Amino acid sequence: MKTNTQAITGTLTIGDQWNAITIIAHSQTHPLKAICELTENAIDAGATSVRISRRRAQGSLFLEVEDDGRGVAPDASGAADFERIATHLCDSMKRQLHGTQRQGVHGEFGIGLLSFWSLGEELRMTSGGGPGSLRELHLVRGERQYTIRPARGRLAIRGTRVTVGPLLEGTKNLVTGEKIARYLSAELRDRIRRTGVTIDVVDAVARREIRVVPREFDGERLEIPRRYATPLGDVNVEIYQRGDEAAGTGGIAVCKDGTRVLADIAELLPFQHAPWTDRRLEGLIDFEALALAPGTRSGIVPDAALDALAAIAPAIEAGILAAVTSREQAEAERASRQLLKQVHKAFASALADLPAEDYLFFDLPKHELALQQREGSSGAGSASSGDQPSQPRAPVAEPAPLLFAPQPGPLASVRISPRHPRRPPGGSCLFTAVASDAQGIAIPAGVTVAWQIIAGSAAIATDGLSCRLASSDVGLVTVEVRVRQGDVEVSDQVDLKFMIDSAGDSSGGRGLPSYRLEPEHGQPWRSRYDAAGNEIVINSAHRDFLASRSAAARHRRYIGKLYAKEVVLTNFPHESPAEVMERLIEVTLRTEDSL
Repeated sequence: MKTNTQAITGTLTIGDQWNAITIIAHSQTHPLKAICELTENAIDAGATSVRISRRRAQGSLFLEVEDDGRGVAPDASGAADFERIATHLCDSMKRQLHGTQRQGVHGEFGIGLLSFWSLGEELRMTSGGGPGSLRELHLVRGERQYTIRPARGRLAIRGTRVTVGPLLEGTKNLVTGEKIARYLSAELRDRIRRTGVTIDVVDAVARREIRVVPREFDGERLEIPRRYATPLGDVNVEIYQRGDEAAGTGGIAVCKDGTRVLADIAELLPFQHAPWTDRRLEGLIDFEALALAPGTRSGIVPDAALDALAAIAPAIEAGILAAVTSREQAEAERASRQLLKQVHKAFASALADLPAEDYLFFDLPKHELALQQREGSSGAGSASSGDQPSQPRAPVAEPAPLLFAPQPGPLASVRISPRHPRRPPGGSCLFTAVASDAQGIAIPAGVTVAWQIIAGSAAIATDGLSCRLASSDVGLVTVEVRVRQGDVEVSDQVDLKFMIDSAGDSSGGRGLPSYRLEPEHGQPWRSRYDAAGNEIVINSAHRDFLASRSAAARHRRYIGKLYAKEVVLTNFPHESPAEVMERLIEVTLRTEDSL
């Protein structure tokens, strides 16, 4: 038996035309997309007004799309040529248009009417030609036959009327007036703007009438080029960035000449990475050269046009990333200024409530006033101090004596307050020493006290556990106190700065500092104080900083805790860890309510 070794060539054909038509009709499963197809047919026909109605008749729901366009192209007799529509599926008359006739026309596949299978049981399409030639095309879902007959009555507006119904059971709740209007506002956003067509949705069931308005994107538009050139034409770009709180619902759509064909560009393989996957971004990429998937009309054919879009994508990405970075930096600066204002307010209030002689590093006006009032009301001092006489005060009732008051033990330590005072030349500072036992209980009597200046020059006036220093010169004065009880002697000393301008000293006295972010990945430190710039430097790469940004209030409290840490460390640099922790609690307790 001989075998045929010659090549065989031929032409592909449809084996079962009705099966092919059924497959095409079932390829469109989105009922709202089917309504969009009917609306676009009206716009292609030059309609300036489209009216979409949802009504009930004989217990069933029907949908009607009516327009004032050119209507169906006429046949030789002048009547609407429905026969060509019914017998030339996949061969749209719009493909025969050329030049200016083709501009603004989207239809090209000749299968749009079949999408009614996803909406309802029957389709009736009515259109007119010459006078008295009103005709109707009747199609039934799942049936091969079509019927063309003369139609009675007249159209409310010239053009075409398409009635679909009864609506399918699974479609009734999907094609409400509100949902139709919302879908078309996004799907036909730019096409409505370019053509100026008016689309009204009348829901007689819900008794609502809605004008379809082109969708407006949320957020702020990114400052990037609006057009990017490719060999196949320009790519139009419109991208917006929303706040973090809206993240999760964004997406950059793909459009073809003003009509959305893909809700999210990240569905395309070449765009499955940042910034396209950033849910804070929304907008559109419009490229007229793209070829649509004929069946669903919501996919992109992978051809030269898609390759051209993918080739220009890196340039668009660079623009998006640069704009996002710039916007985030500006937003971070605004947020930092607002946050700094809140933190400063909280700490100004807290420090005004704390012992003024202890928290002197950050010179706040209220602090200085409180200190002056406290010193001015004290009876300690001498005539050489130069202080004004204190004002008489109203008598204060003696507090009730405490029962079983703890008795102090042997002398163990002495502490001078304030710890880091600064005064202008000609001023004075009142010091107080507190002698304590090992448990921290004050020893008010039974000790001998000696004050002395061990460095610098100043006038000194002592009164037991109190001492006042005064000087008209600029410089540093170190004062020491020695307290003795029997054979035990303890001492303490502090430095007093007499300064002309405290703002000129890099060690402090310039008000509460600002802060700046400095990312140091992998480093354990959270913050540090930069004395030269009077700034608190915060490690923005620390895991605690990143975790705090999940909520604004949490982030504010975190920054406040770092401020509290730096305030305490700066004012009490030589204290024990236990004392520092006590001071930290003291500060945070007074700021947490404000933060």
